[in-house]
Amino acid sequence: MKKVLTATDIAELLGVCEKTAYSLIRQALTKGDMFKVIKVGRLYKIPTEPFLNWLDEQ
Repeated sequence: MKKVLTATDIAELLGVCEKTAYSLIRQALTKGDMFKVIKVGRLYKIPTEPFLNWLDEQ
């Protein structure tokens, strides 16, 4: 399994479009209490384990 996920990976995991995945990622960035998001230039990288833990709690 990958160590980090992209917006495309999250869209596939959740079964949503990429626009919805980006919206969720931006929400996580602003709230700061959902899952960790690392912004590298214009790209978002989401560590896999914290994201999956957050998903399990939902």
